[in-house]
Amino acid sequence: MPTAQQSIVVGIDGTAPALAAARWAAALAARRGAPLILVSVIAVPDTRIVAPRWADADLRDLLRAEGRRAVRQAAAVVQADRPGVEPTQLVLDGDPAAELLVAAESARLLVVAAGGASPLRTLLLGSTALRVADKALCPVAVWRGDPEAPLPGRGPVLAGVDGSPCGDVALEHAFDLASLLGTDLVALHAWNDPDLLRWSAAPDDEQALAEREAELLGERLAGWPEKYPDVTVTRVVRKSPAASALLAAAESASLVVAGTHGRNRLVRTMIGSTSQNLLHHAPCPVVLCRLPA
Repeated sequence: MPTAQQSIVVGIDGTAPALAAARWAAALAARRGAPLILVSVIAVPDTRIVAPRWADADLRDLLRAEGRRAVRQAAAVVQADRPGVEPTQLVLDGDPAAELLVAAESARLLVVAAGGASPLRTLLLGSTALRVADKALCPVAVWRGDPEAPLPGRGPVLAGVDGSPCGDVALEHAFDLASLLGTDLVALHAWNDPDLLRWSAAPDDEQALAEREAELLGERLAGWPEKYPDVTVTRVVRKSPAASALLAAAESASLVVAGTHGRNRLVRTMIGSTSQNLLHHAPCPVVLCRLPA
């Protein structure tokens, strides 16, 4: 699938959440001056699963027509918000996750809605959002929130900081997005029991442990405020499961940025539980980042 380098790609399925995701993505594209690509992926029924008559040419034509209508509608809504944005419209056949992952190979950001597939089931089929968030080479924004008010708000960007290399990538993207949106950044580091997989020994008392965790946050933030002097940073360190702390702080955030993997060295091939909690329950868009390939 042809895509422009450093574009913002949005998955479209004709639902209200997908339209909201497109409007949110267009706001970022306009601020960044990045191309916007609206993609509807038509999952043609597999004749091994459904009767062949449901996968005939007439049905394929119907599905493609619905896909074209969905991207046209999204483009019209986007241009009503941002007249200067002229999105590219694509309708493709294939596996939704696979096609979106191809688009993400050259994209700056891939945006999908959190759920709500259309009756024709053209995009978000079950685990598609999770699959692209876990496998995409670029950051993935899973849009969540109120479809009637989808544009980025004035709340801060919330960054989850866990001390991992992937978390550092997320922190960089969080600073970039906060600067782009002209808003503050909240850097949140949550800790609970000592991480038994760390090489260093845990302190004997909780106060010493809390101080060490605060030092870890300071270390991860080092240099970024100087690179982004326009971004006001608030540091938050909490003894709490990461997902609980991030979800609570997200209530006042405009978006959340986190890595797709935590510090657990045993977890390398699947999206982490903290990320999944954010994708399912956050009140605002969630941007997930992973280490470059």
